[in-house]
Amino acid sequence: MWLVHGLLAAALVAVAPSYFAGPARSGESVTYRVTTTIGAQETPSVSTLVLTWMPAAHMFARLSGAAGAAVLVNRENDGSLSLAAPNPISPTVATIAVLLGQLNFPGHLAGTLNGSDHTQTSMSITPPAPTSTASPGPVIVPLDVNLVSSGTGATLIADGNSKQNGASRSGREGRGGSMGGWHSGGSGRSRGDAAEKTPTVDIAVEAVFDQAGTLEHSTYRETFTSAANGSPTVEHTITIDRIK
Repeated sequence: MWLVHGLLAAALVAVAPSYFAGPARSGESVTYRVTTTIGAQETPSVSTLVLTWMPAAHMFARLSGAAGAAVLVNRENDGSLSLAAPNPISPTVATIAVLLGQLNFPGHLAGTLNGSDHTQTSMSITPPAPTSTASPGPVIVPLDVNLVSSGTGATLIADGNSKQNGASRSGREGRGGSMGGWHSGGSGRSRGDAAEKTPTVDIAVEAVFDQAGTLEHSTYRETFTSAANGSPTVEHTITIDRIK
C-alpha cells in the first residue's frame, strides 16, 4: 500500500529512545487502535494491536480478536519495534508488521529533534496514481517539526508542503533517496514539465506522548491536490489511539 510505503520510506533517524510506542517497562501491556482512511473510502480500516512486555525482556504483539498466537517483537535501541525472527508467515503477521511501522513513525519523527524543540527534515511520498495514468514519482516534502512539553507529557507537531521544496523544483541535484532532496529520474521530460504534472502534497502530523515517553495518540494526514484542473483533492489519514 503506497501510504504505508510512504511512512516507511521516511528513513527518519531516531537518536535516543525518548519517545516510543508500546510499554515503557517489563510487566506492562499497551493496546492501540489504528484507523486508516484511504481517500473517499466509506469504511475506515480499523485494527487493534496489543503489545505486552514480558519478563526477560521479551515483548509480544497480537491482534485483538484475531486467531493465532502472539508474535515475538524486538525493541531496538532507538525505541522502534520490529518482528523478531523466526516468526510464522501469515496474513496476521504481515498486518502486525505494517502496524508496527505505523506505530514507530511518531517516535522516529520525534527522534530527529535530537534534544531540541524544533528541527527541519523531509519525507519522500509517492502520490496515488490517477485513474488514467501511471503513478507519479516520489515527491519530497519538507517538514517543520516542533515539540511542546508540559507537565503531563509532550506534543509533537509537524507539517509541510511539497511546494516549499524549492530545491526540487529549481533543477538543483540532490543526494537522492527519502532525505536527500530531488532525485533525478531520467525520464526525458524537463523538470519544469514534471513539476506541473505532479500533485501538491501536504503532510500534517500530531502526536501526544505521556511523561514516560509512551505514545498516547497520533494523527498522520496526507493531502494530495492534483495539478489537473477539476481533479478532486484526496486525503488519507492514519489515526492511532491508545486504549486504556
